[in-house]
Amino acid sequence: MMKRITVISQDPEDHRVLTDLLRIYFPRVMVGGGGLEEPDAFLYIERDKDEKFFLVTLSYEGNVCSHTEKISSPSLTGEDPLNHRKRTLRLAVHKLLTRNLDLTPSPWGILTGVRPTKIVHRLMDQDFAAGTIREILITEYGLSSNKAQLVTGIARLQRDFLLTKEEAKRFISIYVGIPFCPTRCHYCSFPAFSLKRWGHLLDPYLAGLEREIAGMGAFLKEHGFLVQTVYIGGGTPTLLTAEQLDQLLTCITENFNLIPAREFTVEGGRPDTIDDEKLGILKKHRITRLSINPQTMHPETLELIGRKHTTRQIADAFYLAKESGIPVINMDLIIGLPGENLDILRETLAQVMALKPENITLHALAVKRAAYYSQEGIELPHHHEDREMMELAQKTLSEAGYIPYYLYRQKEIFAQGENVGYALPGQVCLYNIQMMEERQTILGFGVGSGSKLVKVQDWTLENIYNPKDIEVYLNRLEAIIAQKVDKLTSFVYNNCHV
Repeated sequence: MMKRITVISQDPEDHRVLTDLLRIYFPRVMVGGGGLEEPDAFLYIERDKDEKFFLVTLSYEGNVCSHTEKISSPSLTGEDPLNHRKRTLRLAVHKLLTRNLDLTPSPWGILTGVRPTKIVHRLMDQDFAAGTIREILITEYGLSSNKAQLVTGIARLQRDFLLTKEEAKRFISIYVGIPFCPTRCHYCSFPAFSLKRWGHLLDPYLAGLEREIAGMGAFLKEHGFLVQTVYIGGGTPTLLTAEQLDQLLTCITENFNLIPAREFTVEGGRPDTIDDEKLGILKKHRITRLSINPQTMHPETLELIGRKHTTRQIADAFYLAKESGIPVINMDLIIGLPGENLDILRETLAQVMALKPENITLHALAVKRAAYYSQEGIELPHHHEDREMMELAQKTLSEAGYIPYYLYRQKEIFAQGENVGYALPGQVCLYNIQMMEERQTILGFGVGSGSKLVKVQDWTLENIYNPKDIEVYLNRLEAIIAQKVDKLTSFVYNNCHV
């Protein structure tokens, strides 16, 4: 296992370009352009003066291997020349490693970013045919044929839901964060606070959140913004009392112009926080989608990952929600949880399939630095089963009639996989599509939330982030509101002159 790799190149940025790719095959490897003590390998990068090819050479443990990659025309992939050069270099190193070191290629090839569908949308914007796009993904990005088919199919489905430039000037989405949970799951890296330790800040937080919503709502109404989707996430929003939930939902509906056909999602991730009274409040406010997230249906795993509820509570919460009339129920599952294997996953899938939720999101475990597990070390499923588990889950959902409609990836993700949202026909979550494809302005409210302001001229973004600390958020609230109003004022002006 290589722990240190020195990159020798004329371009001092090449080692940064290659770091994430090298970490696919050598997790947590240190990559430097020089100065590393006792590197395990040297990676030499050469290119001819006309930039027609890259020659990459790896020297390690007395062995030397090389690969030459032709630099094709940027018009083939629609990239700007600089990004094209970087991508070709990554492809050269990818081929060098997988063809000479007996390493199993990542099914996602050289892609390490969060949103691979954005590449497909860029190519579709330029009128590339679906078959041509799949071929580009395979030959120019190193994807497996299965992943090329998956990501292209998802992007094609999404095209009907993306906004035109004129629509993107008026329609926005809203995210509201409730960063409190009954307990903190061991795999979680989100800015979430356990109610037992931080519960004394809940009431002040809700008051501050309502101030932020009201402060922005007046501006949005004045400038004619219409809200297409609302997503209340966390944390666990359903840990609020029925009264608190009612007050928050009333604040949202009174301060924003929600379109009549708006989509409204509430995360109820922990089934032990859902009851008849709260479901009545959700129904009163015409909530269209509720997430009830088991992650697994294996009791021992639930205990191991710090979720203090039972599989019986998951089913009970699901049936209560259906009886209350919530139109769409989503259920999240995590593949790759500690101690699990193909048989356990197969049983989880069988139990969830029996419930027939409208949406199912398959997450591949990604252990981040902020998670408890990253500090303790965990025993993941056996390597020989990891990709089989991903394939089993995807096959099971497809055979049951679920269609993949959005996708994203994370660093250090289980089995070099992906997170995919599946829906029964006609039941996709529009917010998830807009959030991932970044072609709609989304305003975030609350601790740790991000806002994405989309410039319709070229679909570029300007991001604004709220503080992750509750007390900092409350102390800076007026400045946070003023910053958003200022940014949105420029956003309105720029988009009006397109």
